[in-house]
Amino acid sequence: MKKKLLGFTACMLALSIVLNGAGIYAKSPKKVKLKTKKLSLQVGKKKTIQLKNKKKNAAYTYKSTNTKVAKVTKKGVVTALKAGKAKISVKEKIGKKTKHIGNVAVTVTASKNQPNQTQTTPVATPPAPTAAQTIQPPAGTQSSSQTPTPAPEQTASPKPPVNPEIQEVTPKKLHIHQDNVTYGTQVNEQYDSSTTGKKRNVIIILPNGYTEEKKYPVLYLFHGGMGDENDWVYGNVLNMIGNMIAEGEAEEMILVLPNCRCREDDSAANADGFSLGHVQSFDHFLDDFRDNLMPYMENNYSVATGRDNTAVAGLSMGGRVSLNIGFSLPDQVGYVGAFSPAYGIFPYTNNGLTEEGLFTEDTFTLPEPYKNSTFVLINTGNQDNMVSGEPARYHEALEKNGVHHTYYTIDGSHDWPVWRNGFYNFARYLFK
Repeated sequence: MKKKLLGFTACMLALSIVLNGAGIYAKSPKKVKLKTKKLSLQVGKKKTIQLKNKKKNAAYTYKSTNTKVAKVTKKGVVTALKAGKAKISVKEKIGKKTKHIGNVAVTVTASKNQPNQTQTTPVATPPAPTAAQTIQPPAGTQSSSQTPTPAPEQTASPKPPVNPEIQEVTPKKLHIHQDNVTYGTQVNEQYDSSTTGKKRNVIIILPNGYTEEKKYPVLYLFHGGMGDENDWVYGNVLNMIGNMIAEGEAEEMILVLPNCRCREDDSAANADGFSLGHVQSFDHFLDDFRDNLMPYMENNYSVATGRDNTAVAGLSMGGRVSLNIGFSLPDQVGYVGAFSPAYGIFPYTNNGLTEEGLFTEDTFTLPEPYKNSTFVLINTGNQDNMVSGEPARYHEALEKNGVHHTYYTIDGSHDWPVWRNGFYNFARYLFK
């Protein structure tokens, strides 16, 4: 009898543990995920973005990166407006905390009963090669290739160079202050950000002789993962652009150096430099760039607008930012430079981090009218162990997708000699 009692007690104890454990497990909140990751719609059609494990006490917001292509309601209903591509950013807000859930890639095609709205009257374009083309840089550098796809109907500009001359050797005095050159003016400003709910720092470099009577094109320059708006200042970009303008190698332009770490604490990274929250704060900058920074520049400075007059470029994480912005806002940005661009454009696992990627190798492309009318330049160092083969992956995807671009490598690692070289080769072809 005693044995039976002990056995019964043991069974009841085990059952209690199982039930209590199950209760605890049931109370653990499940992570909210995107059930809808891609949408393919014809113009005029609608679909609703679906989420898994939505919380009752949370509010969910949806925002389109290209409202001309696809708009989205507060309830996540996407309406296709025009052929092209867009991304819908989905966020979760609980109390005062806001979390980025992910992006939904939207591809809109023309309806069967109407022509593609992104193509209109054809205009003449320079002949483009039909296959991967090798650029012949100076001896000692690896071959560069670009893959333009013929576009019989071309409506957009600018027209990127078919055969840009890539200089492996950066001029020795490019970043050195020259006594015979009059440089521009550096202005430290702040602008209001609806994305972060605070004022954010930005450095603006005006060309020598800046006047409100003239409209200037704008190059937005993005910093690396551990830096901030001062990165390019430390890299002597004021001297670089001043020397290039003085030598007639670059057009007069305004440089804008923002802080791309788009979160409440946007100070330079310390211990969390390789955390998921830190790296993904750079992706949120797309909203800040489009909704706050560009309007601020247009309202406060004499800037020329339109994709012909707007360029983005960055180093390392800033290169990831420039590719994300350039390929998400092709109707607003005509020039995209990525110098040693970091992981994250495609899915990856590195340094203990795993991300789904901003694009897939199939979606990393441009709408047809922009494939031959966007100047895209990617470079990296042959000895760069920080970003390894990611820049080459980006190049190969663009080549496969028929996006006109320039890709090259030079001797160097993840450092300023490579980034200055990228800036030099990029700036020489801007706003021509």
